[in-house]
Amino acid sequence: MQAGANGSADDADSRWMTYTELAQARRIATSSAIKLVLRRGWRRQKDNHGIMRALVPPAWSEPATSRIFDTDGHVSQAISALEASVAVLRERAEAAEHAAQTERERADRAQQALNAERSRANLLRDRIDALRDDLAEAEAAMEAARYAAWEAAQSAEAMREAEAEWQALGWLARIRRAWRGG
Repeated sequence: MQAGANGSADDADSRWMTYTELAQARRIATSSAIKLVLRRGWRRQKDNHGIMRALVPPAWSEPATSRIFDTDGHVSQAISALEASVAVLRERAEAAEHAAQTERERADRAQQALNAERSRANLLRDRIDALRDDLAEAEAAMEAARYAAWEAAQSAEAMREAEAEWQALGWLARIRRAWRGG
């Protein structure tokens, strides 16, 4: 027999349950239990403490078959598999973090080496500039020395010619010239 709108047919096997008890038994929310009682039209009444109770048929006072939780342990197996996957992923993440840290350290060392090479290049550039300045000064001094040597050679040539001229003059002509101041 089935319970009618008032639940009168199988009242002997039915149970009086609060909405909370029904929700726990069916593994649903309390609001869903209230809606279930109203939708099925089951008898309701308040007890002496003012708590609403419903007369629930025996088929509805047990957990729904679709709501039975992990009877074969499938969920436990899935959780174990997920935990193993998480552990593997955690190890991979730690390895990736370690590799990233190693690469960061390598990049820092490379940056330090680059900075040292730049400093060395700047020092060498400054030294080259100083050597170029010294070379320019030496070339200018060499040009001045060449000019002085050319002047000295011209002067020596003029003196040789004057000496040759002086020697070409006779003894008497030299005395006369010296006397005149020539």
